[in-house]
Amino acid sequence: MDNAKKMYTLPEAAKLAGVSEDELRCAIKDGLLQAQFLQNTGEYHLADKELDLYLRRSRNTPLASGIRKRRVLIIDDEINFANIMKLELERDSRIEAKFATWGKDGVMMAESYKPDLCLIDFMLPDITGDDVLAAIQSHRDRRMKMVVYSAHTRDAIKQHPNLEARLLELGADEFLSKSAGMRALIAKVFELLGLEVQAKMRKV
Repeated sequence: MDNAKKMYTLPEAAKLAGVSEDELRCAIKDGLLQAQFLQNTGEYHLADKELDLYLRRSRNTPLASGIRKRRVLIIDDEINFANIMKLELERDSRIEAKFATWGKDGVMMAESYKPDLCLIDFMLPDITGDDVLAAIQSHRDRRMKMVVYSAHTRDAIKQHPNLEARLLELGADEFLSKSAGMRALIAKVFELLGLEVQAKMRKV
């Protein structure tokens, strides 16, 4: 006998799908997700089949029986750093991560992998971080977050006053210095994904 719930409130649907309530509201408003609006309570109710269809279209991922993992793509030519970052993020069971070591490979992976967040090193062997941003922006899902980081210190970054403005104009949600350490980058990832940092992650 199937006891699975077939209808969900908006908070329930967001938790099950691993997305924010705001994302689902926007999807409903834009006609990308069908939902029932209850006039007496002012709440939306969503059928599991509609939620599954939305996730397949927007994330290329079916609705799972558990919480959907958030996808992070790391674009960094320092393989050791990228691999450690991947392993540290995946210590949290709510996150899965992949990495690319070339900018152009990262752009292609972003299109197929459809990450929730991209971590982009500004200095790459083939193209720069702003080139990566511009390329991803052309096919970017508006919900995808993008963080650019640089090995330069914050003071060095300030010597190029137009750089940060350009990156933000291209769609970066944050521009950080790598010198701040991996913990700062990980904290920013969790913040932008709307996840609370678990105790074991605070020890990084």
